Amino acid sequence: MNTKLIKLAINAKKGDIDAFSELIVSLEQDLYRIASIRLNSAEVIDDALQSTIEQALKNIKKLRKPQYVKTWLIKILINNCNAIYKKNKNKVEFNENIKLNIKNSNEEVINSKLDFYIMLKDLNEKEKLAITLYYSEKLTTKEISKILKEPESTIRNRISRAIRKLKEKYEGGVHYE
Repeated sequence: MNTKLIKLAINAKKGDIDAFSELIVSLEQDLYRIASIRLNSAEVIDDALQSTIEQALKNIKKLRKPQYVKTWLIKILINNCNAIYKKNKNKVEFNENIKLNIKNSNEEVINSKLDFYIMLKDLNEKEKLAITLYYSEKLTTKEISKILKEPESTIRNRISRAIRKLKEKYEGGVHYE
């Protein structure tokens, strides 16, 4: 975990609004990307993000371990996305168009991120989320398990299954470390 994020979380927990704002800005792209896996319109994604920020601000003092602030925020976000999805099931369709909000990145980085998210379009929603949290957000299977409230073995199997699907589809053109 980034030490800057930990310091921001500690200061935000003490009531520093500027630290909280900087923390949210630092994680904004990650949170947007995760919300876009579950929800399909920018407006609905923004609603989920707004709810997440409001809940996080209200409950930041309850954060037990500042080193897990990103995991904590992702958990709040996923719960909000699920609530919005369930509430609007007939109105909100599953997102087939992965949206990226990339700022100040060079073209090579943008292209590699786009390639990653384009490849994920062939996976089901749960596989997309597990792969994104694991490879893009660098969370452990244990952390993902806690966020999604599912057994760690389920998460490991889901990631393995998704990798197999991607390898089959792209015939060995995909390499993971």
